[in-house]
Amino acid sequence: MAVEYAEAAFNGEWRRMAASDRGNLLYALADKIEENIDMMADLESQDSGKPLWFSRDVDIGLVIKCYRYYAGYADKIHGQTIPIAGPHFCYTRMEPVGVVG
Repeated sequence: MAVEYAEAAFNGEWRRMAASDRGNLLYALADKIEENIDMMADLESQDSGKPLWFSRDVDIGLVIKCYRYYAGYADKIHGQTIPIAGPHFCYTRMEPVGVVG
């Protein structure tokens, strides 16, 4: 079931959405998490057994930073030329590969 849901999501609206719009949604998610940081930290502390301050300041704080990082990176898709020996041209190519289990 997890693979079916992941495949549906991969082939859904998110894939066809403009990269800047995906970034805006990730920013909005980070903002919502930050607005509810106390509740999220309480849930994380109950789930993990960590002190509330640690869940709030470290775990949830890093989640917010992570979402904002990837939100800013969403529309900056680019490859990179990699120097290698010999008369070769080596580069990275970013493309989705689908659901992996």
